[in-house]
Amino acid sequence: MANADHDDGQPGSGRTITRDQLYELVWAEPLANVAARFGLSANGIAKICDRLGIPRPERSYWMRAGDTRPARLPLSPAPAGVDEVVVLGAGRAMARRPRSRRSRADRRSELLDAAAAMALEAGVAEVTLKRLAREIGISEAQAHNCFPGRTDLLLALTRRELAEVERRRQSVIARGEDRLASIVISTVTYLHQAKARGALLQLLLRTPEIREGLRAERAEAAAVAREPILRSLSDRFAMERSVANASTAALTAVCLRAGGLIAAGRDPFADVERICLALVMAGARSNESLGNESRAARDA
Repeated sequence: MANADHDDGQPGSGRTITRDQLYELVWAEPLANVAARFGLSANGIAKICDRLGIPRPERSYWMRAGDTRPARLPLSPAPAGVDEVVVLGAGRAMARRPRSRRSRADRRSELLDAAAAMALEAGVAEVTLKRLAREIGISEAQAHNCFPGRTDLLLALTRRELAEVERRRQSVIARGEDRLASIVISTVTYLHQAKARGALLQLLLRTPEIREGLRAERAEAAAVAREPILRSLSDRFAMERSVANASTAALTAVCLRAGGLIAAGRDPFADVERICLALVMAGARSNESLGNESRAARDA
């Protein structure tokens, strides 16, 4: 790993480091770890990298096993006017940025964005209101004005992510020209959302207090989402509700498992998508076949 020269060996005292050295550091370990070396925040290091033209891994990079991580992005020559050497740390780098007065809603959104980045970079356990306040340059009291406690913030973040996944899914369902086309579009959209948001959601939903705090409302939301599907299977294919419920539960489980694999980066997206779609479409066609048989038996 690259070594950076420094003044007295203490974090935050100011260290001189080259672009090449910083590039090596940010590809060797998560930004939160690199930032701690210099007494900075992960967001601060990220902004420095962007200013110096240093490519850095995506947030999901560290969630993957070493052999499944994508190749490093190459370091290009420094942008015009950018030095090859920078001093990191130093007391002034820790100073809060001056902030304009913002609405409570804007501040909440900013805290949630920072929490999402911190959870992906360092893990959910590292997300605290104190750290987030420092990250975005506000007081801890201001952070508590937005969220009473850490769990409240994490619950709000999880709800936001789940709502966005569902919003995206619902927005494309109507594009399907028929039932099967709608199923394909809905499934593909969900899998792409799993790729974009799944790593964060997995981290959050594995946290006991988050899982327990959302248990009842997630069960209710699932029931509400499932009801139109069950009604459609019953009305269109004369399928018994117990059969419709079992079929829906099985196909939902297939999609959730595929989404989990994609979020974890364990398998190529295209392979998981292809297999998931094949299973879902086979199930949808099986439902039609069962429905036709039920209708024929009823009309006989």
